[in-house]
Parts: sequence; structure tokens; C-alpha cells
Amino acid sequence: MHDTVFAGKIIGALKETVKNKESGVVVDVVLGPFTHVTKESLIGAFNALNEKEGYLNVSLNVRKNRAAINCRACWETTEIDKPVFACPKCGSTEIELAPQEELVIESIKIK
Repeated sequence: MHDTVFAGKIIGALKETVKNKESGVVVDVVLGPFTHVTKESLIGAFNALNEKEGYLNVSLNVRKNRAAINCRACWETTEIDKPVFACPKCGSTEIELAPQEELVIESIKIK
């Protein structure tokens, strides 16, 4: 379900940016670390929606962001691969998860 919503946002961005549907286009997107959307499901949903829209030469590059925490003691932001309960820099437990978007369209490049 989210993959279709995200694909719709990408199609919307293409409609705003790309005037010639036959142009070669590269779209770079980043998925948030906690979304359940995978690269494969997003590309599949995008291809399904794009069949109706008709953009002919679109390449979709998808990568997933890592999670990050902010420490309220030392003010460091640290990327993490697994849950942590203390700041890796200073050891404080005064940490919070850094807010991140579930989908970011980084760039749309027309060839």
C-alpha cells in the first residue's frame, strides 16, 4: 500500500518537472529507515502506475537511509544500524530518534 502511495508521489513530481514523456529521466529517491517499502516493491508499484502515465525512459534509483539518533547531552547526531539505549559518543541515555521522512525525492535528472 505505501509503495503505491510513494510511487504516486514520484509520478506527481515527474508531472511537475518533465514536459516531454519521451525524455530520458533518472529519479533518485531515498526511503526512510523504518519504512516497510522495499526497493523492489517501490519499483514494481512505480512501473504499474507509469503504464498509465506513459513516461518512456525512466530509471528509478532507490536507496534506504540509516537511522540516526540525537544526543541531548553532547549534541552529537549518530547514524545507527541497530537499536541503542545510550549515546555511542558520551554514554548518555538522553537520546532521541532523529526525525526522518519516509520518502525523499533527491533529484530528477533529464538526460
